[in-house]
Amino acid sequence: MSLISILLFAAAILAALTGFVALVGASRADRGRLAWFFVATIGTAIWSLSISGFLGLSEDAHVESATWLIFGIYLSALVMAPALLGYSAWKYKFGKVATVIYILLAVVLGVALIHDPSILIEEMTLSRTGNSITIVRGWFYLAYLAYFCTCLPAFLAILFYRIRHTKSKHIRTGDYVLLVGMLISCGFTSIFDLIMPFFGRYDLIWVGPFGTTVVIVAFFYAVIRYRIITVSAKWMRALSYIVVMAMSVIAYMLIFYTIFTVLFKIPNPSTSVLVLNFLMIVIVLLLMPVINELIASIRSTILVGQVDIAYVIKKLNHLATRNVDLRDLAGFLADHLHFAYIGFVINGRLYGSKSLAMSSQELSSITHLRQTSNGVWQVPNKTVQKTFDELGLYAVAELRNAKGKTFGQLLVGKPLGKAVFERRDLLQLEMIINLVATVIDSEKHLRA
Repeated sequence: MSLISILLFAAAILAALTGFVALVGASRADRGRLAWFFVATIGTAIWSLSISGFLGLSEDAHVESATWLIFGIYLSALVMAPALLGYSAWKYKFGKVATVIYILLAVVLGVALIHDPSILIEEMTLSRTGNSITIVRGWFYLAYLAYFCTCLPAFLAILFYRIRHTKSKHIRTGDYVLLVGMLISCGFTSIFDLIMPFFGRYDLIWVGPFGTTVVIVAFFYAVIRYRIITVSAKWMRALSYIVVMAMSVIAYMLIFYTIFTVLFKIPNPSTSVLVLNFLMIVIVLLLMPVINELIASIRSTILVGQVDIAYVIKKLNHLATRNVDLRDLAGFLADHLHFAYIGFVINGRLYGSKSLAMSSQELSSITHLRQTSNGVWQVPNKTVQKTFDELGLYAVAELRNAKGKTFGQLLVGKPLGKAVFERRDLLQLEMIINLVATVIDSEKHLRA
């Protein structure tokens, strides 16, 4: 297995799992659109694996096996294109018509290729210097080129049209991020997998599927940062871990390959060395949650001591006269009160001591909790409690201004070094919650 095969394998897993997690974890309102995205990612995964398999064939491989891998390359691409079009266009009547037309054209081209491979393959070369095919410059490949040269621009144009007519500025910005990723990926695909094979260059077809990782990363960023789709917290964490793990594998393998070839002056490390390193980094990444828990446990045992509440109050009194960043304030409180997480919900937005994968729907359910008659602590309902259990949150308190009106909430995670809340932990927070509310309320007036 070569470095390219490993990278294509990682890209295939990244694409397939991203599509699956996005589809399963999305809300019902987004699931129909993401079904198209899922089909596109499955097509991308098959495309990547087929290219990896074909480029990795040995010289004595059966022609029939090589032919089916070539079918996988070209047929999976015919699945991806109309699926992407459906993702952007199915919302509109003209989009439904266009998607159905391109699906029918893909079926016609696919059936023609399977029935007679000679319309595409003039000659097949399997050698140590690189596997390739000589493409027949006949009607089929010209039709294949025309198919993508019209379908991909139509997909991008309709996606741009959809963005322009999106009312939410936040979602519109996220869709622009996705559009840029799509443009980059379509550029790579068009050059290395459509145009260059037509002129006899088949050795770089791996660049196209590897370039799809740009789309996956853009999609991941748009979901996390701009919430272009609503995904539950549990599946958001799964999506984050998949993307980070796959990109870490790809980055590690590229760095390892570069260092190895420079240090040892060997053009290509052996297959066993590459596979061993690939498996090693995968195992390390799979063990990361356990390692993180162990580090957190050791850290809490060593570092967590008596809370210096006097210092915290002094610091808050000092901040009350300044314009303070809410995330910095949350981080300060989490560090000095020894909690795994502290966050503020102000005007429907979450400002936390660290990133928290919470959907807008889950955030809304927290902000609509009933006010307590006495005290500041609120009792989560079943929906909110489920969210808290998934995210490791333990309590929620009201933030009230000087007139007693609630203007936000304080979210609290697990106390470091403890399994559950103790009354002492609650009392320490109660002592400063009103002061924290004063600081935030002053910060709002300073910004106003």
